[in-house]
Amino acid sequence: MKQKNFFYHRMIFYISGLLIMSVGSNLFLKAALGVAPSCTVALTLTYLFPFHSYASFNFLINTAFLVGEVFVLRQFRKSQIIQLALTFLYSVFIECTSWGLFFIQPEGLLQKISLAFLACVILSIGVAFTINSGFAVMPMEGLVKSIADKTHHSFGVIRVLLELSLTAGSAVVAFTFLHNLSPIGIGTVLTAFLSGNITNLFSFLFGKKMQAFLGV
Repeated sequence: MKQKNFFYHRMIFYISGLLIMSVGSNLFLKAALGVAPSCTVALTLTYLFPFHSYASFNFLINTAFLVGEVFVLRQFRKSQIIQLALTFLYSVFIECTSWGLFFIQPEGLLQKISLAFLACVILSIGVAFTINSGFAVMPMEGLVKSIADKTHHSFGVIRVLLELSLTAGSAVVAFTFLHNLSPIGIGTVLTAFLSGNITNLFSFLFGKKMQAFLGV
């Protein structure tokens, strides 16, 4: 019974992390200074096809990461079904929290930069919740881990290379078809340099207490 309670606690913490991440994602959109590197493709597609929402494309891209993970592993596991369900839930959260943040309308570059920094902090805290929950990983992390295991390279190196590839690809597509680099900006740079450090700091301050509570 105790292990079952720990399972539900971890799941709740993970879902809470997804909700926090969705708020951070929408604040990035409000700042309009770019999004996290892993989200640049989804935002680029939103600009190209505005009749579909950012949340929809976020789900599409994460599903593509999941397919990539299956291809690398050459097998489909039960954990990947969970990843797909969590990805769908995350996209629903993005859609719903966007309605609740309608009143945020930053004016001027300083307000937008401040909002992008706040978005980075909130997103990173959400990521820390999901990591320390010990419940599951999102498709991108799953893909990075599978590539790292197959190639015997570090997780960090593969993640950086993948994010650089996604950002570069988004930049090429945006410049070719939109004639600008709207999906990429200060927010993208802030996330690339600060997100990991903020996540590590939050995990250092609260991670052990969270994991002890969750029985991880």
